[in-house]
Amino acid sequence: MNKDQRLSSAIHILLALDYVGGFISSQHLAVSLQSNPAFIRRIISQLAQAGLIVTEKRKGGGSRLAKDTSKITIGDIYLALGHNRIFKSFEKEPFKKCKVSCCIKSTLDGVYEDIEGAMLNRMKKITLAQVIKKMRIGAS
Repeated sequence: MNKDQRLSSAIHILLALDYVGGFISSQHLAVSLQSNPAFIRRIISQLAQAGLIVTEKRKGGGSRLAKDTSKITIGDIYLALGHNRIFKSFEKEPFKKCKVSCCIKSTLDGVYEDIEGAMLNRMKKITLAQVIKKMRIGAS
């Protein structure tokens, strides 16, 4: 299974913007993340649309934080990237003669919604400032 690294990349971008304290180009961020600049620009665009960063397309421009890190939650970042379902139940037509096959999709959809709702609620309680604090402790 391929893991989605967009959330980790977005958090890295925001941490880098905080660390620098000013504008950073997408090219510089791509080097820092060892990633494709187009991938970084897509994430920057989503973060900007969500109001988490400000971008300026001018000489010396780039991106910077739009808010204090204590006002940005991991939930905000996750939602900025587009709410993709983490777990997916079956999309194929159920086998009509099997009671499990006929009701598993609706059952799992409800279970997965509960799990993802709990996860999002927890993510909304963790601020970027808390992540920065943990990172600084881990670096000492």
